[in-house]
Order: sequence, then structure tokens, then C-alpha cells
Amino acid sequence: MKISVLIVDDSEVYRIFLRSILSTESDIEIVSVASNGRLALPRIKHYQPDVVLLDYQMPEMDGLETIPEIKNRSPHSRILMFSSHTTRGAQLTLQALELGADDFITKPAGNLGGDVAAQLKVLLLDRIRGLTTKVVKDIAPAEPLISRRAGMRSRYRYCVIGISTGGPPALRRLFKAISPDIRGSIFVVQHMPALFTAQLAESLNAESGLTISEAKDGELPQSAHVYIAPGGKQMRLEKKTESEVVIRIEESDPAELCKPSANILFNSAVFCASETLAVIMTGMGEDGYQGMKNLSAGRAYLMAQAADDCVIFGMPAKPIRDGIVHEIHAVEGLAQKISEYLR
Repeated sequence: MKISVLIVDDSEVYRIFLRSILSTESDIEIVSVASNGRLALPRIKHYQPDVVLLDYQMPEMDGLETIPEIKNRSPHSRILMFSSHTTRGAQLTLQALELGADDFITKPAGNLGGDVAAQLKVLLLDRIRGLTTKVVKDIAPAEPLISRRAGMRSRYRYCVIGISTGGPPALRRLFKAISPDIRGSIFVVQHMPALFTAQLAESLNAESGLTISEAKDGELPQSAHVYIAPGGKQMRLEKKTESEVVIRIEESDPAELCKPSANILFNSAVFCASETLAVIMTGMGEDGYQGMKNLSAGRAYLMAQAADDCVIFGMPAKPIRDGIVHEIHAVEGLAQKISEYLR
């Protein structure tokens, strides 16, 4: 069956553009378009689309007002937001994700010709297909998880987290529930562009007992502090002395698809793997898998978010299937274990 898509955007230029690039795909069907949320809602109720492409700024009923109403009328519909690449756009995006939007794409500035249109099409198709792919959630690990703690440490100094689609609400739940008395440091790769990660860190910090900030190059990790990798760059851990690490923020290789990348963070922590707790959470794709394997070989302790608790059960699936994960929990269970292991 085709993926049904409904477009909601007050710009006629964008409505025409989106229809033109998506209607050429054999697995996608545009069921309707609307210029604002008020006009869209009866069509959403009628068509029950798989994906709603939703703009923010629209007359009569904007994107933020429309999200809860979409959830009421068509609970299974995935919502993909269009965001402007500004500080205000980042703030609105985070609000949208908290309200129930599943993911977002930043609208390019300027015209939609040439390479810009081609890149936007690739992003759109990747998100639409990723949000609607049916992933098998009852994956049995390669071996039972029982008694995997035998011979492992009971305390860790560092926690590295990889997360993508569905990440901001999950991280909000996680950091609200982690004890502020932990003595370890937490490092997070959340797939987001520049500007968005700074806003994410600020919003998470306001609701957590932990200190949460966007990471800076050269910082020495502090206890009960969460460091968010800056969007568009890479975060690594580097050995400073026998007992200290330092955070390195670097420009990303243009060939690297994920900016920031969980694999790059995880692989950088292999030198201190035996002191590291690694957590893989909701998201599309397999970023973090190779890093988890390498950390596992260095005797890191690995945890994953449970399938039924993920918006997209992509990133945790392969580590669980391969049997390298020691524990599987919903977000609150992960928070409890992180609090315990970083005590």
C-alpha cells in the first residue's frame, strides 16, 4: 500500500513544490492539501493519512495549535514539521515535539531551485519512509539477558547516549528522573542541526536537577552534568591524564551523514570503556551500533530503550538483536539504572 501524505502549508509555492516532488514517487500518495490547520482538520479526519507535513506559521490555526487536534482525529498519523533555521524556529520545534510531532525538517532559505530542491527531496523521502516503516519490535536477543551483570562493575564514571527521532521528549523524561546526586558525567548525541541543540540543552536544563548544557571544546567533565553535542559538529572524549578526560568539539567530516554522530562519540570512549555506561535510544537508522559493538569489546555496560517506548525502534534494534545489550528498559527504567550505576 502507498504511504498517504497530507500537506498543510500556507505558502502556495511550498504546496505546489511538495506535491510535485512527492507525486513522482510510486510508494507515496498525496491525498489532500490545505493552507492552514482549520482547513486541514476535517480532511485529516476523513483521510487518516500516514504522514502530515505541517508548517508552523499559518493564518487562523497555526502548526502548534493543530498538532493536538491531529492526534485526536487521527492518532496513528505521523507529524513531520517544517521549521525555520532560527533560534525562534528551534524553540517552536521543541514545543512541537513536546506536543506530539514526530520529527522535523528545516525549511531552506531562499528559492527552491537546483541542489536545494534535490537535497530537500532526499530529506523528505527519508523521513516519510522512516516514519512509516514497520519495524519488527519483538526482536529476541542472540542470548538471554539474565545474569549478564556477572563480572561487571557496579559503578561507572561516564554515560554516553545516542538518540534521534523522538529524542527531545524522551530526554526530558530521562533527565527529570535521573538523580541529581550522581557522581558521573553524561554525554548526549541527539541528531539535530546547529542552533537546535543549544535550545534543547537550555529547555532540558530548566526542568532537571542536573546541569545540562551544550558542550564546548576543552571542557573537563563535571559530576551531575549533561553535555549535549552541538548540532552540525562532532563530540569526542579524549584522554587528558590517567584519571581525566577532556571534551573535544570538532568540525564534521562532510562525508559523515550524522552531525553529530553517536558512533563517533561512542568510539571515542573506547579508551575508557570499562568505566563507561552506553545507552542507545529511539531513532531512525543504525547510528551508534558500531560504537556499541566496540564499547562492548572494551567491557562497557550497554543499555537500550525498550521497543514499545520508542517513537522509532531503529537505533536500539540491532544492538538488541545482536545480544550485546545488558539491559532493556523504558525511559524511566533507564533513568533509574543510570542513577544507580553513576552513583
